[in-house]
Amino acid sequence: MVGKTIKREVICMAKEKLTTNRILLRLGIVSIVGIIIWNGLGYITDFLLGDTIGRIHRLLIALITTILTVALLEVARRIDKLSWKQLGVKSVRTNFCLFSLGFFLWLIPAAIGVIICITFGWVEITLHSNWDVLIVSLLLLIITVFFMEALPEELMFRGYMYRYLHILFPHWATVLLQASLFTLFAYFVGALYSVEQIQFIPGFALILGYIRSVSGNVWTSIGFHVAIMTAFQILSPLHEHVDVSGMFALKFFAFILLPSAIGAIALGFIYPNHKWSKKASMPSL
Repeated sequence: MVGKTIKREVICMAKEKLTTNRILLRLGIVSIVGIIIWNGLGYITDFLLGDTIGRIHRLLIALITTILTVALLEVARRIDKLSWKQLGVKSVRTNFCLFSLGFFLWLIPAAIGVIICITFGWVEITLHSNWDVLIVSLLLLIITVFFMEALPEELMFRGYMYRYLHILFPHWATVLLQASLFTLFAYFVGALYSVEQIQFIPGFALILGYIRSVSGNVWTSIGFHVAIMTAFQILSPLHEHVDVSGMFALKFFAFILLPSAIGAIALGFIYPNHKWSKKASMPSL
């Protein structure tokens, strides 16, 4: 009787270890294919367009990036017999509402931060474009950011990878680990090209992981991602719309610190029953 019990426990441990290995294998495969997609599109774009790439070209590349990433995750999802709901994607209405929540969790505190920075003389912003030109450029940039980085990156890291990491680890550890994987991914696709990026990306991944964890939906982090990266990019000299004096204060205080702090507090009130020690259930493969 004792021998049978020990044998049963050994078999259960072997199955658990095998399942863990399968999860790690899936995370590795999705990461590698994702790196190939991002780098491959970058190489093809440089070869075909070089320095002549325009806004429409960027939008097309963004659409291709999303299509390939969603296709990758769809294949992985079907192999694992997972639903999109299990990856943090729910109904269209819920997704839209939580996307808006994430977007405004960044926008409202950021707007307050910009007002504070200008009022105290930390920042000066000079507009070089007409408002109609700026608005059109802003709308096009929002769409490009959505398809180029926010949607594919969030589905991959705060969706698929978060789901599987959460099977092995509680929420708090999953947030840390997905941030590490995201930073490693950024390194291999060439996104850690400056000291500023090295300082920004790990913290950014932690913020996005926190938002996804507490809200329980990847679309909340997509909304936050779209908002902050659109603001970062519209102020870039490449767009030639504005000239900013005191860019560091604007980015750190108005764009990162206030939205992160206020957003975290707001989510805590909206989702007071979030359990950081909880793990996800193991799917049957």
